[in-house]
Amino acid sequence: MQKNKFIPQYIYYSILLLFFIIILQTIGCANKLKQAQEEIDSLKIEISELENKIIQKESELKNYDILTNNFNKLVSTIYYGNATSLNGDKEKNFTAFGLFYNDQYYLITAGHCIEFNGKKYINFKFKSNVSMKWIEPELLYFQNDFENNNDFAIFHHEKIKRGLLYSTDDKNPKYILGNTKRKLNLFKEFSTASEGESGSPILNSGCKVIGVVIKENIDFTPIKNVIEVLEIIQKNNI
Repeated sequence: MQKNKFIPQYIYYSILLLFFIIILQTIGCANKLKQAQEEIDSLKIEISELENKIIQKESELKNYDILTNNFNKLVSTIYYGNATSLNGDKEKNFTAFGLFYNDQYYLITAGHCIEFNGKKYINFKFKSNVSMKWIEPELLYFQNDFENNNDFAIFHHEKIKRGLLYSTDDKNPKYILGNTKRKLNLFKEFSTASEGESGSPILNSGCKVIGVVIKENIDFTPIKNVIEVLEIIQKNNI
């Protein structure tokens, strides 16, 4: 007699059930692997963000080091300015700062300290934060377009031997330096600029000058305006 070649039904269903169990487990493992990969990717993003924050903090600390290690030098580039009025008004007091450009030193202040709204000033004299001696520099150029933030003046004197470095790339304002005479500020955050601080230098986080204070809001004269004129002055030997 020939044996039955068919698989018993219970064995067939058992194999089929086992097959489905294996498929479900495989799908479950795949989902877990996918979930694990997503968590790994998320952790990588978090780690990357933390690394960027660490780099940013290290950069900030480096910039603070630049500020604290050179604070006395920075403050020594700031001048107190004084001028008399042609209109019989009271004398003008303001801030100025030394600027180093192409192997030369210049004194920079706000243009409306020279002439503004019909008021003209003469007999300019300055003294630095670290000196009791006055100097009377030569006025080379001024622009007093206050409304359009093109408001600056350029002086020159042989006794100016210190000046801030400038930046036309990193334009983010961070600090303001002031003169000791007016007692408005010696060092402060840019966001707290107030009336009476015209002519003060605005520094970025790397302590390079990027602009000139002219208003008590966030507007200022970009240092590139000054540099463009200095380039012409030196080219023409003014």
